[in-house]
Amino acid sequence: MSKATKTTETALRVNQEKLVNNLRFSFTNATSVLAEMMQNSRRAGATKVEIDFVPETKTLTFRDDGCGIGDYQTLFTLAESGWDAETIENEMPFGLGFLSALFV
Repeated sequence: MSKATKTTETALRVNQEKLVNNLRFSFTNATSVLAEMMQNSRRAGATKVEIDFVPETKTLTFRDDGCGIGDYQTLFTLAESGWDAETIENEMPFGLGFLSALFV
């Protein structure tokens, strides 16, 4: 095969450190994290959600009575929302809820 017709494979790669560092600029709005957390609670089948904020320590606590996380790897898999096709079509979940919580 000549050099002119030689094929090479190219793949999307991620610099994890820079991605995590830069994502903080995507989640600077406090309401976006609340929306992401509420969406996670709904997916977990929660019927009750409690949100507490302590201004002095800037601590946000989010609790729900949902089923929890079956596989913690899903927290670290970007852009996988876990929602069904209809919800994805109607609500366009990002699959970044855990990361949004870290950055707020």
